[in-house]
Amino acid sequence: MRTLGVAILGLFVGLAAGFLLFSELVARLVVHDGTVDPPWAFVIGFGPQVLAVAGAVVAVVIDRRRGGGEAR
Repeated sequence: MRTLGVAILGLFVGLAAGFLLFSELVARLVVHDGTVDPPWAFVIGFGPQVLAVAGAVVAVVIDRRRGGGEAR
C-alpha cells in the first residue's frame, strides 16, 4: 500500500514539474509570433504526461532503495 502512495505522490510531483517545465519554460522559448510549430506543440502537450509517469517510476525506485518499500 505504501508503494501505491509513493507512486501517486511521484505522479503528481512529475505532473507539476512537467507543467512548469514544458508549459511555462519550453513554450515561452519556442513561440514565434504567437504560434508554435507542430513538433513543439506535441512536445509541450505530451511532455507533462511523460514526466508524470517518469516521476512515479523514480519515486518507487527511490523508495525501494531507501528500504521503505514493502518486503519482497
